[in-house]
Amino acid sequence: PSYAIIVREYFPPQEAAVRVGIVFAISVVGMALGGWAAGFIFDLTASYRAAFAAGFFANLFNLAIAAWLLLRLPKPRLAYA
Repeated sequence: PSYAIIVREYFPPQEAAVRVGIVFAISVVGMALGGWAAGFIFDLTASYRAAFAAGFFANLFNLAIAAWLLLRLPKPRLAYA
């Protein structure tokens, strides 16, 4: 996945291994909880409609976090010779 490339782009090489491990661990936990949550919502409602809606809004929230983080990056400055 592109996780490793993104981490390596924004962090020094000495920190990359630990940070990639953290990102993968959080991703796996999120994937496991997402499947469990969808099943739980289906058990409550007998429909996947609410589960898909919850997933949609969770992804909108993730997109907002990613946009906020990208907007916080320092702007590259032009080099003058």
